[in-house]
Amino acid sequence: MPTGSLVRFARGGALAFEFTGTIAGSAVLGWLIDGYLETDPYGMIGCILIGVCGGFVRLIQMLRRFDRVDRDAER
Repeated sequence: MPTGSLVRFARGGALAFEFTGTIAGSAVLGWLIDGYLETDPYGMIGCILIGVCGGFVRLIQMLRRFDRVDRDAER
C-alpha cells in the first residue's frame, strides 16, 4: 500500500472525522437525555466527557491500525 501524500491526507481526514464525530454524537445524546429527563446540563456534560474519552480511544486504535498497515506494506 503506498504511503503517498494523498493516502496520508485521507488518513488525517478519517482521524479528524472519527474523533470529532464521536464527541458530537455524544453531545447530541447528552442533549436528548437532558430533554427527556430534564437534567440540564448534567447529561450533556457527562456524555461529552465520555465522548472525549471514547474519541481518544478510537484515535489511538486507528493510529495503531495505520501503523500496522504501514509496517506490513514495508515487508
